[in-house]
Amino acid sequence: MKNLFIVVLVLMTKSLAIGQTAPDAIALLREVNKKFASVKDYQVDALIDARISFLKILPQRAKVYFKSPDKFRVKSKGIAILPKQNFDQLFQLMADEKAYMAFVTGNESQNGKMVTILNLIPLSDTTDLVLAKIWVDTARDLIVKSQLTTKSNGTVLIDYFHGNLSDYALPDKMIFTIDVKRFKIPKAIAADINSKSTAEPNRKEPKTGQIIISFSNYIFNKGLSDEYFKKD
Repeated sequence: MKNLFIVVLVLMTKSLAIGQTAPDAIALLREVNKKFASVKDYQVDALIDARISFLKILPQRAKVYFKSPDKFRVKSKGIAILPKQNFDQLFQLMADEKAYMAFVTGNESQNGKMVTILNLIPLSDTTDLVLAKIWVDTARDLIVKSQLTTKSNGTVLIDYFHGNLSDYALPDKMIFTIDVKRFKIPKAIAADINSKSTAEPNRKEPKTGQIIISFSNYIFNKGLSDEYFKKD
């Protein structure tokens, strides 16, 4: 029933989108995407802090690699808990204007600044993403928040924090708020949890958890080799 509701909601939203000022939404998204489009590749140090009630795991250090248009990899000596949706998924979607419909739904205040809210609907039925809602700081042409409705991990809310590299849309920090029941964790951890289950019978677990990723030491547009994306 829940899946049926999502399908009906998307169909209704698509119908409404036809009557909206889609050209204005596309123009805004072009400006937002222009910054990240100037990044051909990057590597960056990441500290991944998974704050999920049933996981007892220390923050993990990792290396993140990206190469345009869609090569992406996270390397860590430990187990990195990350959403399936990688950091650049929205930009990959926005780069192909024929792959989605977009329309402006309103404005609101975020941290004392007015932002514009847009909805993006992928046109392909095979994509994991069902609907993307994004909050754009139009003064800086930056995404400050997004809400991704997905088939595999439910709804994922992402807050973006930008610093010195805001001209390239490369964040200093991202906070993922996830639906704990829908979120898929690595099989090795899942097996360990099931074998050592210590949950109290009457204890209510939080419905959401957070994954906080802090970035440092960006190196970008240096011609990153494809070797970095080969599996070990």
